[in-house]
Amino acid sequence: MAERPEVRFRPVRPASRARKAVAFLLGGAVWAAAGVIAVVLLGGSHIVRHLLLVTGVSWLVFGTALACGIVLRHREERRVPD
Repeated sequence: MAERPEVRFRPVRPASRARKAVAFLLGGAVWAAAGVIAVVLLGGSHIVRHLLLVTGVSWLVFGTALACGIVLRHREERRVPD
């Protein structure tokens, strides 16, 4: 059998930090929206409501931690002399 050449994905340009952060946060928003849809379709059972609450809280905590990390990193980058 002939060997296949290795194919590697190379983006035209890498995503910025802000774009990556937004992508991570939107991932949580998609899960939260799926939870809302599940509550509506399944009639709002007790377990599904709790799962939705946990997902929402974890999304807010993650978003807050990510924002704080970005702010701290920018602050540190400004302190470093060129």
